[in-house]
Amino acid sequence: MKKIREKTTIKKEVINLGRPVKCPICTQYGQKEDMKYEEDKRYYHLEYCHGKYLKEKDFKAKERKELDSLATTISKIHKLTSVNTIPNTFYPYIQELRNDSVLFGRVSKRYKQGITYQTIEDTYIYCSEKIEWARGNKEFKNLMSELKYCFAIVKNNIENCLRDENKISKQKAETEILMNHVDSMRTVNKVISEAQNKKLTHTNDTVDITTLFD
Repeated sequence: MKKIREKTTIKKEVINLGRPVKCPICTQYGQKEDMKYEEDKRYYHLEYCHGKYLKEKDFKAKERKELDSLATTISKIHKLTSVNTIPNTFYPYIQELRNDSVLFGRVSKRYKQGITYQTIEDTYIYCSEKIEWARGNKEFKNLMSELKYCFAIVKNNIENCLRDENKISKQKAETEILMNHVDSMRTVNKVISEAQNKKLTHTNDTVDITTLFD
């Protein structure tokens, strides 16, 4: 009886080894030996799906880093003791704006295709004086109402922030082009000056043989 049970167990293990697994990217099944096992304990097709998984993994890591930076900026502007002071109920407002693709006239909403966390953070910094004024002159029932009020200020100024940033970026690019042009002219003038000095030196070194018979 024991031998029969052992044979049955071995048979089940062999069947399990050959059982196809589902790829979470394409939702199609494949054999484990033809797929890549990742740290999320799932298998991905090597040719296309695994590469897409890695891109999504990098994207999510970047998103987490930017969100952490945004939360740090919010805590500093609102004079909070730490990031942990921000209520969890406030983050859905950030996510809603992050996922919003209608703000700039797009037709549909797509996941993570709206305003970036970096843009939201830049706008918080852009509106820091307005937020400081609101915090000093408005009465809020609690921290959540303060955060929501100031977040509305940020949301209403995103386009202004982007426009001013583009203006500054354009001016910076124009200044860089001008400075490169000035540097080029200096180089050209230096080459011309060196050539003229070389020619003058060569002329002075030439001896007029007619003066030898004076």
